[in-house]
Amino acid sequence: MAKKNKHRLLKLTFLSILGYHSGKYVLSHPNLLNSIQQSFKETIESIRQFSRATTNLKKSTEKLQQAISDSQPTLNAIQKDVDHFQYKLQPRLDRIEQLTQDINNQLDSVDNEKTNK
Repeated sequence: MAKKNKHRLLKLTFLSILGYHSGKYVLSHPNLLNSIQQSFKETIESIRQFSRATTNLKKSTEKLQQAISDSQPTLNAIQKDVDHFQYKLQPRLDRIEQLTQDINNQLDSVDNEKTNK
């Protein structure tokens, strides 16, 4: 039991001396206190700015989601019109493709006749 008390007394003495010298150092260097205080204020302001930025991001995200929801009927109508246009246009495109292929075949046959002669 006496050994534990010695260690407690030794720890108390060491911490007291450390505290005294730390306090003495801080009091003899007021710029250190001002620097720590300024750093602390800057850190708090940075945290506030981050909090505001996070809030603004959340609001912007909500607005974007709302805009996407609001524009969905328009996008659906556009897609429907595109599908209808393509449905109407597809037979014409097929016919143009067929005519192009026929013209190419005829040109190839004319070229073959010229090369055979």
